Amino acid sequence: MLRALLQDLLEVPGVRPLILRDDRLDWEHLPCGVMVTPVAAADDFDRIWRDAIARCDAVWPIAPETGGVLERLCRQVEHTATALLTSPAHAVAVAASKLATTQALERHHLAVVPTRLWMARPEPAPDAMVIKPDDGAGCEGARLVRAGREFTPGPGHWVIQPMLEGDSLSLSALFSHGRARLLSCNRQHVDNTGDGFVLRGCTVDALDDPDGLWQTLASGVAAALPELWGYAGVDLIWTADGPVILEVNPRLTTSYAGLKAATGENPAAMTIELLRTGRLPAPRTRKGTPVVLKLEHPYAH
Repeated sequence: MLRALLQDLLEVPGVRPLILRDDRLDWEHLPCGVMVTPVAAADDFDRIWRDAIARCDAVWPIAPETGGVLERLCRQVEHTATALLTSPAHAVAVAASKLATTQALERHHLAVVPTRLWMARPEPAPDAMVIKPDDGAGCEGARLVRAGREFTPGPGHWVIQPMLEGDSLSLSALFSHGRARLLSCNRQHVDNTGDGFVLRGCTVDALDDPDGLWQTLASGVAAALPELWGYAGVDLIWTADGPVILEVNPRLTTSYAGLKAATGENPAAMTIELLRTGRLPAPRTRKGTPVVLKLEHPYAH
C-alpha cells in the first residue's frame, strides 16, 4: 500500500515524497526518488514528526484509527500551515467509532449492520454474533460468538453485531464536502476461522457499476458523513436483501494498492488535484481490469 502510494505520487509533476520509516523495516522495495527519514525505537518520534511536517507542503498520514492514532496525527497537521491530504481529525474520530458511524448512516436511511454497545457484564449471545472493539481497524480483535456462548471483552468499548451471511465487498472512493466519486467496488477475501476472521487479500475493481448502485451508495455515505475528505473505504456485506454497510475507513485501505493497475487512474494525483481545485474528478468511463491482491501476511486476529 505504501509502495503504491509512493509510485502514484512520483508520477505527479513537482512532487517529491518524504516518508518516516521504522529503521527495522526493509527499504529495498521502495521506489527510487523517495526521501526516507529512518526512525528508531529510541528516537523522539514526536520531534521527528513535527520536523517532517514543517519540511513538507502536504502530509498524507498512514495509520490505523485504533486508539485515536490517526486522529491525533491529523490534528497535529491541522495545527500547522501544512495541508492535510486525508479527512480532518473530527471526521476520523466519527468514522473510527463503529457505533457513531452506524448512527450517522442510519440517520440518512442507509442500510447498515445493526450495531450496539456490548454490555460490561458477560452475556450469552442469542444468535451468532460478531463482537469487536468499537475503534478496531478491519478484522482487528473481531470475535465470532456462537449462540448460547458467553464472551467477556477486554478493556475499552466493544460493539456487537449480528453475523450476516453474504459476500464481503468494499468501495474505494474520493470524498469532498458531502459528495463522493466512486473509484472501484472490490471483493474482499475474508475467511471465517471459527472464532474470528482473516483477511487474505482482495480483488480490486471486481464489480462494475452499470446501474450506478455503488456510486449512489458512496454518495449516501458522503451525505451522512460530509466531513469525509480524500480517499476512504466503505466495507459492505452483499446480503440477500442487497448491500449493507459494515463500516467506513477514513484512510488508505488494502484495495488502494491495486487501484491504478485496475482502473488506469492515479488516485494520489486525483487527491492532490482535489486539494488544489476543490472539485472531484468526473466519473470514470473506461472499463477497468480486476486486479487480485494477496496479503503476504494474512490479516488475522
